[in-house]
Amino acid sequence: MKEKLSALRSKYIIDGIQQELTPAQILESVSARPAIDQDDSGEPGRIADESSWPGPSVAGTDPARIERYLERVSAAKKRPSMVFPAEYTRTKVEQTLLDCIWRVGHFGLSDLCLDARWIWNDRKIGNMSALYASVSSLAEFTDALGVGLRYYSEEDGDPELELTADLCQDAALTLNPSAASEGMSEGKQLKLGAASISSVLAPDTGSWVVYIPFDTSSYRFGGSLFAQVLKGSHGVAPAVNDPDYFIDCYEVVRELVEDGIVLAGATVADGGLLTALKGMTTAKTGVDADLSGLRGATGEEDPVRLLFAEVPGALIQIRDIDFDYLDAEMLLQDIAFYPLGHPVPGGELRLRSSARTGIQNILESLIRNQGGEGED
Repeated sequence: MKEKLSALRSKYIIDGIQQELTPAQILESVSARPAIDQDDSGEPGRIADESSWPGPSVAGTDPARIERYLERVSAAKKRPSMVFPAEYTRTKVEQTLLDCIWRVGHFGLSDLCLDARWIWNDRKIGNMSALYASVSSLAEFTDALGVGLRYYSEEDGDPELELTADLCQDAALTLNPSAASEGMSEGKQLKLGAASISSVLAPDTGSWVVYIPFDTSSYRFGGSLFAQVLKGSHGVAPAVNDPDYFIDCYEVVRELVEDGIVLAGATVADGGLLTALKGMTTAKTGVDADLSGLRGATGEEDPVRLLFAEVPGALIQIRDIDFDYLDAEMLLQDIAFYPLGHPVPGGELRLRSSARTGIQNILESLIRNQGGEGED
């Protein structure tokens, strides 16, 4: 009978090369404390595997079918997990941390800890090398972000990485001193509060809907829900590997949320920008969005890439009176942001992409809002 090996404590040989550290050693080198929830009953041994990469892109895109793409992507249950393991892992880290940015409380990125749980099996070539790549990527990326890594666990199943985030124990005691008097035990931490702002648009037609990508990666489809529903690999995945930029973005947006500047906010994650934008609309409040500024800044001519590539980011709604403050904060931190447009009555999601710059659109809006006041 084949001996069951420990996926975390075994040595790995990938593409014929002996890896220096086991996954457990990699994780423990960056964990705040040793694993406290580890289900790993196998014996240490040697695991040999080969990297498995998707083929070249075989499916094209058609901007005329954006509405149909949105329907199919919105109906999809979840994106493939380990097609591009390193990129997928970093993207999932950013998305998980971004979901915390809307929560109640006074905390920063360094106050958060991640719980990571891998589900795995060795029944297909490439699965175990993907696990090793995911572990390595998670350890390196969380260390660069200054985020705690509390524990990990594993069991046999379809390859997947599950991540959750919460306050680290020390941060919880700082944010809520009464927790100490409640007899908080070792290993227990205070949970983040509920969302502090709405995830749907307020019916303020003068307000701005602003897109802030939290990474400088190119917009690519690899490993996305879009690629999954279109049955094509679409080349490569977004690199998502700029932790310093993510930290700067997180700090600024978190401050905006705590200061009450943000009327509504949503994480741009699975399904990309358009899926998140659609999720912010209601039957009574839609949005008129112009992609011109984003297309001009990124140099990406395919609007389908901009709308469905899964580069982690945030959509925020702010009052018109707060726009100058937002602009100053973003300029101070050298963060790119893209005013997409304004909410509109009726729930319709309008998309356009003119040749005008974002500045021209803003000026036009200001002029329109000043109508009837006369000339100086």
